[in-house]
Amino acid sequence: MRPQLRKQQTEDEISARGRSASRNTSSTSSLFFRSSSTSTLFRLRNSFTSGNGSSHSTNASQQHSLSAMSSRDGLVVSPDAVEGADTHHMVDVLPSFEMYNALHRNIPRGNVNPDQHDLPPSYQEVQSQYKQAELTDGSTVSQLECPSSPPLSRGDINGASTQSLQSLHSLATIPSSVVQSNLQALSTRYEAIIDDLNDSDNINIEKLYSLPKVSTPVDVNIRILKKATKPFSEKPEEESILKEYTSGDIINGYVVIENRSQHPLRFEMFYVTLEGCTCVIDKKQGKRTIKRFLRMVDLSASWSYSNIDLATGFQYTPGDIDQDGCVLGLNNDRFLQPGVRYKKFFTFKFPNQLLDISCKHEIFCHCLVPPSFGVDKYKNHARYSNIKLNSMLGYGHLGTKGSPILTNDLCGENVSVSYTIDARIVGKDSKTSELTIMKEKEYNLRFIPFGFCQPLTGEGDPIKQMNALQKLIEERMEALEKVFKKLEDGECITASDINNTDISGTIDNDTNVDSTDIVNRKLNQLHIGNRINPDAAAFPVRNVKYSKGPKNSVESEFPYTIKHRSKSKSRLKKSIFSGLYGSSSNSSSNATSPENDSSSSATSSSPKCGIIMLDCEIPEDGLPYLRPSLLKKTNQFNNKNKHDQSNWKSLQSSLLDEERKVLEQLNIHLRCIQANNSEPHSPPEIQLVTTQLICITCKAISSFPLKLNAQLLLNTDRMKDIMNTFREYLTRAREYRARFNEQLKELNELYNKSRSNSSTQQEIRFSDFITPQLMNDIESLASLIIDIKSLNTVFKKQENTLNNSTEKISGSSTPNHNDSQLSLHTSLSHGSSNHHGNYSTLMKEELLHEWVQSNDKEYDREVTVNLELDNEIKETLVPTFESCLCSRMYCVRVSVKFENSVGVASIDVPVRIRNLEC
Repeated sequence: MRPQLRKQQTEDEISARGRSASRNTSSTSSLFFRSSSTSTLFRLRNSFTSGNGSSHSTNASQQHSLSAMSSRDGLVVSPDAVEGADTHHMVDVLPSFEMYNALHRNIPRGNVNPDQHDLPPSYQEVQSQYKQAELTDGSTVSQLECPSSPPLSRGDINGASTQSLQSLHSLATIPSSVVQSNLQALSTRYEAIIDDLNDSDNINIEKLYSLPKVSTPVDVNIRILKKATKPFSEKPEEESILKEYTSGDIINGYVVIENRSQHPLRFEMFYVTLEGCTCVIDKKQGKRTIKRFLRMVDLSASWSYSNIDLATGFQYTPGDIDQDGCVLGLNNDRFLQPGVRYKKFFTFKFPNQLLDISCKHEIFCHCLVPPSFGVDKYKNHARYSNIKLNSMLGYGHLGTKGSPILTNDLCGENVSVSYTIDARIVGKDSKTSELTIMKEKEYNLRFIPFGFCQPLTGEGDPIKQMNALQKLIEERMEALEKVFKKLEDGECITASDINNTDISGTIDNDTNVDSTDIVNRKLNQLHIGNRINPDAAAFPVRNVKYSKGPKNSVESEFPYTIKHRSKSKSRLKKSIFSGLYGSSSNSSSNATSPENDSSSSATSSSPKCGIIMLDCEIPEDGLPYLRPSLLKKTNQFNNKNKHDQSNWKSLQSSLLDEERKVLEQLNIHLRCIQANNSEPHSPPEIQLVTTQLICITCKAISSFPLKLNAQLLLNTDRMKDIMNTFREYLTRAREYRARFNEQLKELNELYNKSRSNSSTQQEIRFSDFITPQLMNDIESLASLIIDIKSLNTVFKKQENTLNNSTEKISGSSTPNHNDSQLSLHTSLSHGSSNHHGNYSTLMKEELLHEWVQSNDKEYDREVTVNLELDNEIKETLVPTFESCLCSRMYCVRVSVKFENSVGVASIDVPVRIRNLEC
């Protein structure tokens, strides 16, 4: 039965309880953080008798405990300062795997008596007390340097008891008689502590997310602070909900746990973690895929018997009452007393990069930390589904602390990347004694990584990798079909049939060949193409060998045909422009190329056609990260704390000045090649140049097996063919698997019949043909969804970006496309007035330039495209990133419209958006 809620206490009751607890600090504090949480670590008793009979107690404040934060990935964050030093710096150190596994890998479920435990001794403490411990004959016992070494078993040394050997001391090479006599003396000091009844009865931390949730009267509250605060001397200042963290930033805060019932409640474990998750929802298949790519555990904030110092370096005595009336720490008896508020401080540091194991396909950019992206509106029973975007502010949230921030980042509702501080209390169900989640709370954070979330070059060609993957899939399908054919014919199935290789006469047919391992090795061989080329692996990309970046460009083709027009139409058009702008004159290009007048005379029936090639080098510079104005104002450099300011300066100093440049221009090279059967003519003149920002979002319900790029994703026809091909593969694989499972018995009989010389029976498996990893790769490309959005108002119009004009366009500063097109056409073709004549000259000099004949029937032209961001952008443009389940890429689409209705040529240039400025 659920306990009744306890009534709210008055301030007098709280203060009275605080004074009582303060008077009994010496007795109360002994119940906190006093020993290991697993049976493999052994600690001293509460007190022991020294050689002279004096009693010594262990002092928690004198310990030099390891203060660290460990993660599932092995990433540990540790301070480089203690109290009195600079607490605004934290460094990354090597992981303490032993400590993490011992304290937090498993949740203890045994009958632990907290009174049998004591504070864990420090390394220095044991060395000073026992390094020269005198024995009866004057010999010494050396201290074991690694306290995690396994104890000796019973009877190893003259029948010495196991309890006597379960300590932090090892046996030296001294006479056995001396050892035995001294072990008997030491046995009175130490006592074996059995923490857990059975190691197999524990639950791994990985299974926390599958535990059932129950309703309990436990309240958990998380608060994020602006900076690390001393528990008693400073009043904590809470961080803004609009705070954006970046790589290397530190998160400080605390968790308050309160039992709001009238009865004590027992818990088994308490965890505080920093987690990063990607969520993808496929409504067609009804699947919701979650990948947890980051999890960091703060050992000092989570529960354990041991006393772990805070990562901030601030010290406090467990069991004391702070200024908020909260008890610092959790009891060792693992009971939450009614009406008592417990406080635990935590500190996390955002990593600069994930570990390599984050991506099983070994794709480098998948191991970079992605930015916050969208909001998971289906999480926690659609708790965040009511968040609406405020068009005036550019973002939205629930209005409460810990709510996620929704921005117009063009990702939709079915994909999200989120970061949260999670606090979970694990307990046992009173009826079934099964582990459950008593209470969980999360605080959403917004994270935007610094610098480059995606390398420019260096990784393999996705087309080549795609072809290699298809070749492997078809090979495995062929092997399955061969086995099914032999089943129909009643022939024996051999290892060569499974591997689809002719190995007869080379090895024994009875050799146990692990076909699953063979397929996995072939897949791993394909993943080599996902790795970065060492010659271009610098970040950002620099070719170390040649000291310059490798040329990486995109191309597009535009076939054109100049249509003939009658004299009447040409004269009518000429008279119209003459009436509007007075006497007209031919453009400079027409004056230098008299044959251009043939387009209006139509004296010849020969076609005027050819092809225009557009080429542009992919820029190394990038566009800045764009966000709502209030978010930008809140996260200015002056509003950061001391550590974040120092961290930001350090991040910026790691880049060269050229690497921090903002992309301002694109240089498009045009090459006109006239057809051999075409009448000689001048290339078509440019009428208008426009720019668009293309946002590409792709997602899948399984991890991408290869690196994608913007050029491939924008090739609609090619991607459609690829997805259809892999959908066929997926359908065939599922049909083969169903048929295989139905006829498994017959297949095993034929397989073992060919192995008559073997004494053991072997089982043929479907994974010998198509492994789960290969199946996931097929499913990923079959379920790939690509969303392409075009933004027309991100960049200013080209006519508004001229540097040398004093008056760019008469009238409105932002004319519509028709007006600007007419103005540009008129100025280029006629130039009747001084204003339009000067404007035409500026456009020619700065942007459009001239056609230059390079060969017979070949012309070249350089077009400069200015990329000046509009100040009224409403969208949030998150940095470019690629992760295992979703990606965001950008391209600048440059469209060149030619005169005389020739058409529009366009080219998509991939660009990166980066977070380099506050």
